[in-house]
Amino acid sequence: MNIIFCILIFIMGTLFGSFFTLAIYRIPLGLNITHKRSFCPNCNHKLSFKDLIPIVSYICLKGKCRYCGEKVRIRYFILEVLSGLVFLIAYLSFNMNFSFFTVKKVIDFVAFICFYVTIILISGIDKENIKIEKSVLLFGIITQAFYMLYLYTFYNVNIYRYEMYLIIMLILFAIDTIFLKFKGKSSYFIQILMFIDYILMYIPFDIYYIVVILSTIYLIVYILYNILKLNMKNNPDILSNNEKLKVGVRILYRCSFNYNSISK
Repeated sequence: MNIIFCILIFIMGTLFGSFFTLAIYRIPLGLNITHKRSFCPNCNHKLSFKDLIPIVSYICLKGKCRYCGEKVRIRYFILEVLSGLVFLIAYLSFNMNFSFFTVKKVIDFVAFICFYVTIILISGIDKENIKIEKSVLLFGIITQAFYMLYLYTFYNVNIYRYEMYLIIMLILFAIDTIFLKFKGKSSYFIQILMFIDYILMYIPFDIYYIVVILSTIYLIVYILYNILKLNMKNNPDILSNNEKLKVGVRILYRCSFNYNSISK
């Protein structure tokens, strides 16, 4: 019976992986991600059920659109497989054996999935558009806040550290809102800080200091290296200090994400 559940969890993960590719494409464009049928972005032909079976459809169609023959990016297939594996590993890590299901294990698993969804969507959208999608980040913050409230109410877990991160997040949101009001656009730098704050909520407190110290050293070395490299080449398109800082912070939050994925 547990093997059947493992297979179902893997399939559910691949479905989420398929959803990620859709959401990453549609959210920045303001398109509906739940009610509008999937379509080929090249020929705009609406896709049928047999075109949307995770992993299987990609293999059967040899990575191409059934209607126009346009090549589908391999990352769609990879994301579906990886999401299936992440769901399966999480299921096994939480020891969610069919015979020992508990409410807490289910809620812990759902909370992790919400965190995973938030991270993947934000990272995917940022990679394509160099933008931190605040609506997705807000979803992650709200689900995390409810999870912390649940742990505190039913298990008396100390959530002081999480409260601190949430307060910092709210302050950053307020600053970004003010920046948006006066500048007409959000601050990418502040958005990255919010994303870093969200990720650090999941790092154990004793590991937090090590991550921050190592990331800060890496950031300083990276910025100094780029300044020296650009000056040596006498490149007329030298980045401003503010742009160097943005580049460095992006490296910081990507490093934090990679470390956190490994520590999970």
